[in-house]
Amino acid sequence: MKEVINTLIKNRKPLLAGLALLAVVALWLGSSIVSLVHNKIETNRLVRKSAALDSEHKNLLHTKELLEAQDPVLVEKIARTEYDLAKPNEIEFRFTDNK
Repeated sequence: MKEVINTLIKNRKPLLAGLALLAVVALWLGSSIVSLVHNKIETNRLVRKSAALDSEHKNLLHTKELLEAQDPVLVEKIARTEYDLAKPNEIEFRFTDNK
């Protein structure tokens, strides 16, 4: 065992080259693992966003169908909330929170 250690100490170049190679491999593997974890997190985020967008799309299609059918209740609700419209001779009261 001492002979092996003495030989390694005498031949430092192969030992340093091996350590350098080991460090490079460790850095490369480390960055690959970090990249894999980042990609997995990003994939999960995009899957959740896709599900939310699918739900919103279904709601918008339903609203479109109701508007195309000229549902008067929905049209009135949109006119009042989106465009601040009121019926003739109707007075609109607005309240604000003063906290």
